[in-house]
Amino acid sequence: MENLLSGISKANGALLETDDLHNSLQTVVSALGSSTAVDRCYIFTNRMVDGDLQLFYTQEWCKEGVEVQLGNPVLSNVSYDMFPGLYNQLSTGKTIYGLVREAENQFFREVMESQGIFTYLFVPIFQKDEFWGWMGYDNCTDERKWEKTEVDALTAVAHNIGLRLGRERAEAEHALSIERFDMSVKASQQGLWEWDIEHDRLSFSAIFMEMIGYEHYEFEHTYDNWKNRMHPDDYAVVLPLLQAYLNKETDTYTTEFRLLHKKGHYVWIRGSGVAKWNAEGKPVYMVGSHLNINELKHQQETLELQRNDFNKLLNSLGEVVFRLNSSNTLTFLNLYWEDISGYLPAESLSQSIESFFVPEDVAEVRENLVNLKSGKQVTASFEVRLQPKHGHWRWVNVIMKENGSPQDEEYFISGSIIDIHDKKLAQEKENELAELKASFVSVASHQFRTPLTVIFTNIELIEIMVKSLEGSLLYKIAKSTEQIKNEISRMTELMNNILLVGRYDARQIKFNQSVVSISPLIHSVVNTYFSHRADGRAIQIHETPSHRKVVIDELLFTHVLTNLISNAFNYSEGSRDPELHISYTENNLEICVKDYGIGIPPDELEKVFKSFYRASNTISYRGSGLGLVVAKQFMELHNGSIRLESEINVGTKAIFTLPLVKEDATG
Repeated sequence: MENLLSGISKANGALLETDDLHNSLQTVVSALGSSTAVDRCYIFTNRMVDGDLQLFYTQEWCKEGVEVQLGNPVLSNVSYDMFPGLYNQLSTGKTIYGLVREAENQFFREVMESQGIFTYLFVPIFQKDEFWGWMGYDNCTDERKWEKTEVDALTAVAHNIGLRLGRERAEAEHALSIERFDMSVKASQQGLWEWDIEHDRLSFSAIFMEMIGYEHYEFEHTYDNWKNRMHPDDYAVVLPLLQAYLNKETDTYTTEFRLLHKKGHYVWIRGSGVAKWNAEGKPVYMVGSHLNINELKHQQETLELQRNDFNKLLNSLGEVVFRLNSSNTLTFLNLYWEDISGYLPAESLSQSIESFFVPEDVAEVRENLVNLKSGKQVTASFEVRLQPKHGHWRWVNVIMKENGSPQDEEYFISGSIIDIHDKKLAQEKENELAELKASFVSVASHQFRTPLTVIFTNIELIEIMVKSLEGSLLYKIAKSTEQIKNEISRMTELMNNILLVGRYDARQIKFNQSVVSISPLIHSVVNTYFSHRADGRAIQIHETPSHRKVVIDELLFTHVLTNLISNAFNYSEGSRDPELHISYTENNLEICVKDYGIGIPPDELEKVFKSFYRASNTISYRGSGLGLVVAKQFMELHNGSIRLESEINVGTKAIFTLPLVKEDATG
C-alpha cells in the first residue's frame, strides 16, 4: 500500500505541475502502473467519429518484458458495441474489475486473452459531467484480486485527472475567448482604455495611439493629457457628460469629440465607457473604447452639404414638389407651396391633398389617385383649380407617380404642382380668338364666293352670247373673259386656302384616318387631276414596290399631293416632265415631287412655309402664298414632315415623309 500511495503522490504531482497534458497523463500511467505492481497501465479516450462514440488507446505503461500494445490498430477507433455493457457501466461512474476468464463477453475475453491478460481494472474518468474515458490496469502474470481500498484510491486519482482535464478545457476556452476578443477589437479598430480613478492612472491601447499618431512610449497616459488634447469647443459637451455619468446622474457614457493628432490636425472620436463604484457610491475604476469616426464625420458633412444643395435646388424650383402617403395625406412640401397656395408647408402637412382644390375638381383628383393605386395609370397628369388660402382659385397642372405598392410600409406618391393659371387663361383667349378668326374667315369667304360665282356665271353667259361675233372683237372679248375667269379661279383658290388655314388654327379640321396602301392612291390622284394637260406634259412616277402601309386622312393627303404636283407643273413651264418618287426606309414612307423649273433662292427655302410669303422669283406666276403652309400643317397632323431642296434654274424637290404602320399591326 505504501508503494501505491507513493505512486498516487507522483501522479497527482504530475497533474498539478506538468504543463503538457499528454506528458502529464503519460507520467500518471507510469507512476500508477509501477506502484500498483500491474503488468500494464493505460488510458482509453472517448472520441466522436462520424456521429458515433469510439475508443482510442492513447497512453500506456508496460512492465519490462510485457508486450507493448500502444499503436495496435485493434485497440483504436473501436466501438463500444464490441463490448456489450461496458459503456453503460463506465458512463454511470461504476468501476469494473475482475478475472478475464470469467468475462461474459466473448469478444472482450478473446481480445484480453490475446494480450495475455488474466485480471483487469477499469476506472472511469469524467471531465465535469462528461464521460471522457477510462484507465485500465492489467495483470498478465497472475490472477490478482483487487482490494477495495486500492480501487477507491485509484478512483480518486481518476477524479483528479478529470479535474486536470476540466482545468485544461477552461484554460483553452479562456485563451480562445481572449483571442476572439483581441481579434474583435482589432477588427473593429477600437482603441481601449483603462482608468484607475482612485490612483489617477490611465492606460491606452496601441490602437488608440495609432489613431492620434503616437507610439505607446511617446504619449503621457494621464487624464489631464487626454483632456488637454481635446478640442476646446468639445469641453462643454464631453466633460459634463462624463461627470454626470460618474455621479450616476445618467445611465451611460457615450459621446463624440475631437482629439489633437501628433501632426497637428484633429481626429473625430466616438468614446464610450462603463465604470465601477465602491460601496459608498464613489467611482473607482472605468474602462472604455475610442473609435475613429473621422471618415464617417467627413461623409456626414458631405451628405449635409449635398442635402443643403438639394434643398436649395428643390426650393428654388418654380413648382410645388410634394409627397403623399397611402392615405393621400401630404408628408412633404417644398417652400414654393407657400408662394402658390398661401399656406405654410408645416400647416399643410398631414392634410389630405384633396382639401386644397375647389369642390368641383375634387372628384377628378380622387379619380386619378384611384387609377394610380389600381395600376390603371403609371403616372397621372391633369389640370384642376387650386383654392389658395386667400383670393380666387388658380389653374394648376398636377403630375403624380406612385413609388412601390400600396401594401408596402414605405409606399408613397410623389408629384408636382405647376401654376398654369396665366397660361390657361391665355390659351382660352387664344382659342376664343381662333374661333372668332375662323368664323370671320368662313363668313368672309362665303361673302366673297357668292359674288365671284355670279361674276363667273355671267362671264360664261357673255362667252355664249358673243359666239356669233366675228373678227377682232370676238378675239378681244374672249381674251378678256379668259383673264377674268383665271382671276376668279385664283381668288377662289386663295379663299379655299385661307379657309383651311383658319380651320387649322381653330382646330376645326376634320381628321379621318385610315390604313391605306399609298401607291394605288397616288396613281388615282395623278390620273384624276393631271392626266390631260394642255401642254402635253405628265408626271413620271418612280416607285419601289412594297406592301407597307400608312395611316392617313385621304382627303387631306390628296390636298397636299395635288398642291405639290401643281407647283411642280406651274413653276417648270417649258421644261421636261416633273417626277414623283416613292421610296421606303425602315420606319418611314418618303415621297419626292421633283421639277426642273425656276427653283427657289437658298435664303428663302424656309420663308416659303410662312403665310402669304412667295419667293422673289415667282412674281409673274399665279399663286396665293398659302399652299405650302397648308401642306406643312396637314403633314404635321399626320406626324409627318415636309422639306424643300432647290437650286436656281435647275429645279426643286419637295420631300415629305410619313410614318409606316408596324408590320405586325397590318397582319
